[in-house]
Amino acid sequence: MVRMRKAVAVAALLALGGLVVVLSPRTALDGYGRFELAVTALLVPLVIAVAGIVLETFWARWLALAIGVAVLPWGLVLTVVPLGMPRLRQAVALGAALLLLLSLAGRTMMARYEGRSETTDWSGRRMAVVRWTIICNIASILFLYLFTAVYDYRVDWVLAVPAALMFGMIGGVVLLARGKTLGLLALAVCCLLLVPAGTYFVWTEANHLGEVFLFALSFLPGILTGLASLVVFGGPMWRFLRAA
Repeated sequence: MVRMRKAVAVAALLALGGLVVVLSPRTALDGYGRFELAVTALLVPLVIAVAGIVLETFWARWLALAIGVAVLPWGLVLTVVPLGMPRLRQAVALGAALLLLLSLAGRTMMARYEGRSETTDWSGRRMAVVRWTIICNIASILFLYLFTAVYDYRVDWVLAVPAALMFGMIGGVVLLARGKTLGLLALAVCCLLLVPAGTYFVWTEANHLGEVFLFALSFLPGILTGLASLVVFGGPMWRFLRAA
């Protein structure tokens, strides 16, 4: 059963890789532009996720699930509001995202992957909140990468905001994956800052209602899970600091 679920996850990741190749074609005359280079770079986390799932590295399930969480809003919104793009591609993306979530979620797959960690016990209800905080914020990092690398901002300095939040979240995820409390605080701060930053982005940059829904759906899971982790572990952290 586990092997079948692994095979489904790998197939879904390969399907998303195929979409990346289709979305970033190279022509002999134009070569690669900014959009093509940015989209092609998304093959890197896909390849890492495939290798990790096959080798059963403890963090691989997080990355693959994060890719599913990241793709799901795009598939949903662009299937409903295609914005001139072929619906078949959105349907493939949506199906692949759902397959990733269905094949890798659950205690069996968690034990198969996170159970291989030699430093941290990732089981338990509280750690489930941390796991999904890591997953959803990796998805937010992928979104911030796209908004940093691809989006054509009308106000140039606004580019610095998603870039700063992206690097802050990368640091927070790495620290949290290593069991460091500082990672939780870093992610919580970034999630809180995403709210005014996202509001400003929607107010000044969004050209279409679909962009508003896409932005909201993209970052809401990371914000909610980041704040949930802070609530769950805020009490123990506060008691520890007071005792110190």
